[in-house]
Amino acid sequence: MKVYYQTGSSWNRPPSRPKSEQNILTLSYNNWDDFGSKTTLNAALFFEGEKLLEFSLKTLLSDSNFTAQHLNEKISNGWDGYFPIPGSDYISVPSDIDLYSALIGKIGIKSTIKVMESIRDAGYLKNIKHDKKAIKLIEKDEFKNSLLREAGARKSYSDGWLIFDHGRNSAIENFSLNLEKRNGGSQKVSFEFNSKLLPYDINVLIGPNGVGKSHCLKSLVEYWLGVDKGSKKELDKTGHEPFDETPNISRLILVSYSPFEEYTLDLSDTNLLDKTAYKYFGFRQNIERDGESRIGISRNLPASDSAHSLLKAFADDEKFSFMPNWIGKVNIINSVLQAAIGYDELALMLTDEVDNDDPFLPDCFRTINDYDYLIVNQENYDALEFFDFSNSINYQAGVTFIKNGIPVELSSGQRLFCYIVINVAGEIKRDSLVIIDEPELFLHPTLEIEFISLLKKVLSAFSSKAILATHSLAIAREIPTRCVHVFRELEDGLDVVNPPFETFGGDMQRISTYVFGDDSISKPFDEWLETKLTEYGSANSLISALGREINEEIIIKLLNSEIGSGR
Repeated sequence: MKVYYQTGSSWNRPPSRPKSEQNILTLSYNNWDDFGSKTTLNAALFFEGEKLLEFSLKTLLSDSNFTAQHLNEKISNGWDGYFPIPGSDYISVPSDIDLYSALIGKIGIKSTIKVMESIRDAGYLKNIKHDKKAIKLIEKDEFKNSLLREAGARKSYSDGWLIFDHGRNSAIENFSLNLEKRNGGSQKVSFEFNSKLLPYDINVLIGPNGVGKSHCLKSLVEYWLGVDKGSKKELDKTGHEPFDETPNISRLILVSYSPFEEYTLDLSDTNLLDKTAYKYFGFRQNIERDGESRIGISRNLPASDSAHSLLKAFADDEKFSFMPNWIGKVNIINSVLQAAIGYDELALMLTDEVDNDDPFLPDCFRTINDYDYLIVNQENYDALEFFDFSNSINYQAGVTFIKNGIPVELSSGQRLFCYIVINVAGEIKRDSLVIIDEPELFLHPTLEIEFISLLKKVLSAFSSKAILATHSLAIAREIPTRCVHVFRELEDGLDVVNPPFETFGGDMQRISTYVFGDDSISKPFDEWLETKLTEYGSANSLISALGREINEEIIIKLLNSEIGSGR
C-alpha cells in the first residue's frame, strides 16, 4: 500500500483518494499548532476505494517545524508526493491506534510493515528496529510537546508497535496518580490493574463524604486529557508531575449520575485536535439557545444516550468487523443483558413521522400498545442501510427490551444500569478506562453486585479497566485489597491507603470499621440499648421486657455489655 501526500493549504480539507489508487493512505495539509510545532497532517485510509479510517498523522521533520508547508515546498520542487519523503529525517505517530489493526486486517502484516517504514512510525522504529536516527528525533522536546500531546497518539506510540512483536496484545499498565492536596504537597494513588490470579480489573476509591474521592477522579480526567489544571500551561506554572507514567489507555469513559458533579462534559471547547478521546455520561449537557451556551440538567439523558449508543454499536461492528480480534459490540450487549433481564429483542420507539405503510420501507417495525417500534437487530440494521431513519427515532424513550412481544417491566435502577451497559459498550474500544462515580446513588445493594458483574463482562471483552468511587461495602468486598484505595483525612491532610487485610470476599463489618471508623461513631441503636440497660438495671430484666421483640443479636450485645461493665 502506498502513502501519498496531497499538496494544499486548506486545513479542514479531508484527504481524498487519487483516482488511480484503490488502496492507499492519503495525507493532506494541516496547520494545527502544538506550542510552536506544526506537525499535523490530515490522514485517511482507503481500501478498495472506500474510506476505512480518518485520523491525524503527526510527522516530525529534522529540518522543519511546519511539516505540511515543508512537504508543499518539496512538491513544488518536483517531488511526486509519494512516501518516503526524500532527503529528510522524520518520524510519525498516528492519532488512532486502530490504524495498525486496520492495515493488518486488510493488507497483512508484511505490507503493513512497509507502510510503517514509509511513514517512519516512531514506536515501530524505536522498539522493533532500534533505529538510531528515529531515537534521536524522539529525544527532541517537539516530539513530547507535539507528537505526544494528545491521548490517542500517546497510546499509538506506547502500544501500537506491540502487534509487530510476534502479535503481542496491549494491556493497561499499572500507574500512579500524584494527587495535589488542599494544603500543599501531593498524595500518591497507585492503581493496580494486573494480577495473574486475582481480578484486578476494577479499582475502588472508598471513604467518607468530602474526603476527595470525586476530586481524585476529576483530577485524573483533566491530567490525562491535558485540559484545565492538566494543561501544559498550568503544569508548567505549578511544576506538578501528575503521573509516574502517563496511563496507556485509548479512551476514557466517565459515568456520573450525581446532580452535584462538575466533570468535563466534552472536548468541544478545548484546544485538543482529537475530540473523541473522552466520553461523558450523566445528567448534564450543553444547551445552545439564542446564540449562548449554558449547562442544563436532563433526567432523560441516560435514556437518549442509550439509543444513540446502541446505534453506534451496530455502526462500529459494521465498520470495524474486518479487524483482527474485533469483538462484536452488539453481541456483548446482548450476551451481558439477556442473562440479566431476560429479553428477546431490543427496540427503539419511533416518532409519529414514520409511515409504516410505505411499500419501499423494510418490514422492521412493530406496533406495541399503540406505539411504533423499530426492532433493532443485525438483519433489520442491514435492511435499513439505504434509509435515513435517524430522525424517526424517539431517543428520549431510550432502548426498550421486548420479551414475548411486550416491553419488559424494569425498575428505575435496573433500567439505568442497562442503559449504562449499553452506553459503555457503544463507546468503548480496546484498553479503555471506565470511571464511575458513586454507582450506589441509583442501585440498591443487590443491584450493586449485579452491576459489578455485568461491568466486569464488558471490561473483559474489550481488555479494559474501571475505577469506581463509592461508599458501598458490598462493592468493596468484591475487589482485592490492592485495588481498594481508602481515602481518609488526617491532621496533615489527605491520606490514601490499601486496607491491611484482604477485602476480596471479606467481612463487610470489618471493612466498614476500617474505612468509616464505626467503632468511634455512636450509633442510634447502641445509644438506645445503653439507655434501656440503665433503665432496667440488668440485661436479663431488659430481655424479659422485650419478649418476642428481641433477636439473637440484641441478646448477645446485652450479655456482652453486661460482662464488659462488670454488672
